[in-house]
Amino acid sequence: MEIIRLNPSYIDDLIELWSQSFAFPYEQVSTWVNEKSIRNCIGAIENNKLVSALSIIPMEGYVRGELFSFSGIGGVATLPEKRGKNYVHYLLREAIRISKENSSTFSSLYPFSFEFYRTFGWELGGFQKRYRRKTYSIPKFPEMEKVKRIPLEDWKLIKPVYDKFSKNFSGSIKRTDERWESLIFRTRTLTYLYIYEDKEIEGYLLYSVEKTNINRIVVREMITLNTSAYKGFLSLFSRQAMTIEEVEWTAPLDDPLPFILPNPRGECFIEPTFMIRVIDVERALSSLKYDENINIKIALKIKDEHGEWNDGIWNLEIENGKGNLEKKDGLEYDIAININTLSQIIIGTISPKTAYNLGYIEVNNFNALNDFNKLFSEHPTFCWDYF
Repeated sequence: MEIIRLNPSYIDDLIELWSQSFAFPYEQVSTWVNEKSIRNCIGAIENNKLVSALSIIPMEGYVRGELFSFSGIGGVATLPEKRGKNYVHYLLREAIRISKENSSTFSSLYPFSFEFYRTFGWELGGFQKRYRRKTYSIPKFPEMEKVKRIPLEDWKLIKPVYDKFSKNFSGSIKRTDERWESLIFRTRTLTYLYIYEDKEIEGYLLYSVEKTNINRIVVREMITLNTSAYKGFLSLFSRQAMTIEEVEWTAPLDDPLPFILPNPRGECFIEPTFMIRVIDVERALSSLKYDENINIKIALKIKDEHGEWNDGIWNLEIENGKGNLEKKDGLEYDIAININTLSQIIIGTISPKTAYNLGYIEVNNFNALNDFNKLFSEHPTFCWDYF
C-alpha cells in the first residue's frame, strides 16, 4: 500500500470511489471532481488501484474573531471490500502532516463518527439548533414590508452580511466566490433568495421548497444582523401557510427565536456539528489577540500523538495582549492537556474550568488554571459550510 497525492489521472477512480461510498449517482459526483480539486486529494493505492481517499481543502476560517488558515478534511472514503485495513488511519496521519506543511493552523471536518476522529486529535467544535415550525403558527410581523426577492445571480449583494456576521463565530469559514456559487447554484429548482433591506441589506434568506407528503420550506441559509430582519423572514414563512405546511432551519446556539415569537413552543433539536483540531499550537497561541490587561505565564504539557511538533512542554507567556509560546522540555508544568481538549478551549467550545470539571485536564497549579480561564472564556462557535 502506498499513500500518494492524487493527480488528474485518478479522476475516474475517485468518482467511482466516492459514488459507491456515499451512494450518490456517478453523474452527480463527477461534478465535484476536476483537474483542480483532485490535487487537494490524497489516496491509498493497492495493486495500482485507488482504494481509499480524502480531500484536504485549503481555507481561511475565524477563531475568536481572528482569521487563520484552515484545512477542511472531507470525502473520507474506502471501497467496501477494502474496509477494515486501516487505510483511513494512514490517510489522516498524512493529512495532518500535509496541513502543517501547508501552514494550516487549524483543521475542521464533519465526522461520520466522533469517536473515530477523536483518536487523531479532532474534537467536537460546535452545535446547532434545528427548528421545525408549522407556518400557520408563525405571526405576521410588519417587518415583512422590507423583505424582497432578488435573482440568484445577484448573490454578491449578500456577501457583506455573511462576512460581518460569520466572523463572530469560531469555526466559520471565509468564503471564496467559488464556495458561494456552489451554495447558491447547487440547485435552481424551487430555490429562492430574499433580502431584508432598510437603507442597507441587513439579512438574507436562501431556501428551497421540498414537495413530499407535505410541502416544506428547507432553509439553506438565513443570516440576520438584527431582530427586524429575523421578523421579516419569519413573516415570509407565515404568509405561505396556505401552500406550505412546515419550515425547517438551523441556527447557532445563541439564536434569539424563543424571545421573538409570542409562543416559543415548537420543535427544537440541539445537534453536534463540526470537529476542530489545532494543527500548529505555536502559531495558534502566538497569533491570537489577548486582553492587554492580562500578563501571565503558564507551563502547558501538551499531548499530541499525531503532531509531534506540538507534543511536549511549552511556556506560554502573555504580555500586553500578545502571546509567546516557547518549548521548554523538562520544565515543571502547571497544566497537562491533550490536543483534543486544547482545540476546544482555544476556539471557545468549552472553558478551561469546564474542561477541568469534566476531568479532561490535569492541574498542578490552580492559579495557572484561573489564569488560563481568563485567557479562554467560552466563545460562540458555528459553521455554515459543509465539506
